[in-house]
Amino acid sequence: MKAADGISRTTTLIFAVAAGVAVANIYYLQPILAVIASDLHATPRTVGFVASALQVGYAIGILAFVPLGDLVQRRGLIVGLFSVAAVCLACASAAANITLLALAICAVGIATTAPQILQPFAADLALPNERGRVVGTIQVGLIIGTVFARAVSGLLGAYAGWRSVFLFAAILTGISAIVLVRAIPLHDSPVRMRYRHLIGSMPGLVLAHPELRVSMAIGFIIFAVFTGLWTILAFHIRNLGYGSDVVGYVGLISIVGVLTAGRIGSLGDRRGTLVTGTIGWLVSTFSFVLFALFGNTLVGLTVGMAVFALGVQATQISNQVRIFGISDEARSRLNTIFIFATYAGGAYGSFAFAWVFQESGWLGVSLLCLAHMIPLGLVLLWFRSVQYKAAAAS
Repeated sequence: MKAADGISRTTTLIFAVAAGVAVANIYYLQPILAVIASDLHATPRTVGFVASALQVGYAIGILAFVPLGDLVQRRGLIVGLFSVAAVCLACASAAANITLLALAICAVGIATTAPQILQPFAADLALPNERGRVVGTIQVGLIIGTVFARAVSGLLGAYAGWRSVFLFAAILTGISAIVLVRAIPLHDSPVRMRYRHLIGSMPGLVLAHPELRVSMAIGFIIFAVFTGLWTILAFHIRNLGYGSDVVGYVGLISIVGVLTAGRIGSLGDRRGTLVTGTIGWLVSTFSFVLFALFGNTLVGLTVGMAVFALGVQATQISNQVRIFGISDEARSRLNTIFIFATYAGGAYGSFAFAWVFQESGWLGVSLLCLAHMIPLGLVLLWFRSVQYKAAAAS
């Protein structure tokens, strides 16, 4: 496929489905944390370390494997990662204690990096004026994957136990690896250099591009809150008197993001990512006010999560459209840096929110969410000044 031809809708759909299947492996854990804690006799703080292990593993996998998207044939890389993830999920389903589960989950995180290779690959294939739409479409696949994972995990965890969740994920991921052997198109990698030089070039990218630094900071903050909320959500819902199946149902409200992802990407193409990022910040802040006022009721919690899902999608699509526009030859490395920062935030959020929830309950968590919006707003203001200076200089 030639770059001048753009990317077909069929290929975009394939990428979106593949990304959804892969990203689901990151989100099966959250709705069943309380079930795991009960079965393995662990505290919320202890299982918070399991959630952190997943995020740390994912960050390591991003740093180790995603840069290879600029260097090697992506079909083999993606299929290989799917295959390894399937094995690691099977090991997680057989874990006998929290320590072994944390190790297996960390390995799952390391192997489950295919979506972050698929997204810059799609941006490579897309024409500049369609990049936002393509990224938004793949984001739809990611949203559906997260919704699917939470719903299936909550239901299976409630009626068949937490081990069945990881066994199901292992089977689905293995089947996907077989299908993807023929489904993903071959395409030449954009650069020729040694792996160590590829890795070594990334700090220079951070220093050279303020747009990347902005996306890193925003991604860290918003994903810390996102992951932190989902780490403690199962325990909060249990305190309200409901089971893990209700956690899955609440997760279904993330589908609202599907209705906006493509439009947010197109808006970013037309108006710029500062506009869409600011919308994401405002919507997220409003959702946390709802959490503080009404989050101790199931209806208030569900509405708040629906609003927050919109804010997260606006923020994340803005971040990725911004970084994919920086360089044609370094998209996988740019995405590596961005996603590494994002999931480092997730690891921090898993631990911090579990600790605050155990010490201060839901109100403490709500106030912590609002506190994170202050630095996020300051980053957006700084980026506005950078854009103004750049426009004045030109």
